[in-house]
Amino acid sequence: MGKEVGRFLFYTFSLSWIIWGGLAILTQFNLLKFGTALSIILFILGGVAPGISEVWLKKKYSSKEEFKSFISNIKNPRHPLAWYLFTVGLAFAACFLPTLWGGASMENPLYLALINFPIMIIGGGFEEIGWRGYLQPTLQKRWSPFTSTLIVGGVWAIWHLPLWFVVGTNQMSMNFLWFTLIALALSFLMTVIYLSTKSIFLCIIFHALINSFWEVYIPDTNVSSALFTLSFALVIFTAFEIYRKKNNTKAHQFLHG
Repeated sequence: MGKEVGRFLFYTFSLSWIIWGGLAILTQFNLLKFGTALSIILFILGGVAPGISEVWLKKKYSSKEEFKSFISNIKNPRHPLAWYLFTVGLAFAACFLPTLWGGASMENPLYLALINFPIMIIGGGFEEIGWRGYLQPTLQKRWSPFTSTLIVGGVWAIWHLPLWFVVGTNQMSMNFLWFTLIALALSFLMTVIYLSTKSIFLCIIFHALINSFWEVYIPDTNVSSALFTLSFALVIFTAFEIYRKKNNTKAHQFLHG
């Protein structure tokens, strides 16, 4: 397992950090302005690296059946309506709730989130092919969902680091500790979705919704606000874990009389 995970992280970080590092150098020396077509292409290419790396590694190292099943999970939209409503509601809550404690402010109309949503599937959602589609379930073979989520959330936050050096990105005005706490909070919420549905597709949708709602409810990147959001995520995660374990126990008792 360690070798597999190492391989995934090596390709993901190398690909993203070389592209984003290049973008950082170009913007730092004023050779490229962020917001131009080329800069956005480089920004997105770095962002889809976890997905590209995992699809490539799966194709190279898995059986045809495993690869086929992985790809069909990524693009399978057939899930109960309740899970779509839950995914949308959870993403909305994660972005809206901070407005109640001064951690965000509504600065754009809600319909902007709808307009941005298709763009955010590429500009964020596709990362989930790597993070929740591969890294989370692989780590869970060795550690608990809680520990695995902490690792994935931490890795996910660190992976974004070069964007703090790209002149003109939103990250430049963000507190990195705030971002790390939010990455952990969102990781716990996505673990709930993934463990309950085993769906990479719904994790992609959730991630794209978060990025879309953030264009409406602009976060104020203070650490105390992030701690509230993390607490909210941990409450949801804990409730689902208790429910899941109870169901597993019932199923075990049923099967073994």
